[in-house]
Amino acid sequence: MIDSIVLVKKLVERYDYCGALEILREKEMQFTDSGVLINACRYAVNFDFATARNYLQHLSEAAKVTVACKDLIDNVEALNEGQPDALMSELLENIKFQLVNEEYIDFLGRVYRFKEAIYKFMFMKTQMPDRHFTLQNQFLQKKEILKILRKHHKIYNSNLIFALNTYFKKIDKNKKVIESIVRLMNTDQMNQLIELRHDSLIGHGFRGVSYEEIYKVYGNPYNVLDDFRYCLEKMGVTIKRYKYAELNEVIFEYLEQDFDKLRAKE
Repeated sequence: MIDSIVLVKKLVERYDYCGALEILREKEMQFTDSGVLINACRYAVNFDFATARNYLQHLSEAAKVTVACKDLIDNVEALNEGQPDALMSELLENIKFQLVNEEYIDFLGRVYRFKEAIYKFMFMKTQMPDRHFTLQNQFLQKKEILKILRKHHKIYNSNLIFALNTYFKKIDKNKKVIESIVRLMNTDQMNQLIELRHDSLIGHGFRGVSYEEIYKVYGNPYNVLDDFRYCLEKMGVTIKRYKYAELNEVIFEYLEQDFDKLRAKE
């Protein structure tokens, strides 16, 4: 019993919610509050927020009224709605998971997509400066942005990043916030990091990626998170840091309670 709870905690610490849930299933504990939270996290970290929301409905009434669980339910609802603060924070957390678990090819894939997400968000801010929008807006789709760039700005590059680089540098070159973000997103270090991605299995090649290669290009890989966070804050996005680290502490408390109940039955 002691070994089981220690193992579950180790898996949760590494954000391996799927592995943690399997152990709880063996103990028939998947419907306890700790099991429900772990299952919800399992779907949330894979961006299936609708399923995560559904599982959270199975929390006990006592758990639902706690501050931590109410905050999580509200957060998952915001993620389902595509709220920028919630989604961008979730993306940052997801990049961190890849580093913690030493999944460096996936880390590079997330970096590439996050740069694209920052550019899309920044573009929408220039198009709708005084209006609230969600990241589910149809105009955030690649084809819609390229259509606007072709029709209104005579930019015909079909590569979204290159096209938006042209737009930001030529059309919005006098906006200091945009200039500072574009500059940071196009440093030699960032471009070399993206090239590592292109040469890897999730890009166009078969090259593996090690911590040492990333460090040689960018220094500590966590610097990437700091740079992305800087860009988001410059755009007025409120970042929720340590969401899953804090949530894991809540899960640990419920694990202790749930395992205590199981011991009492034996």
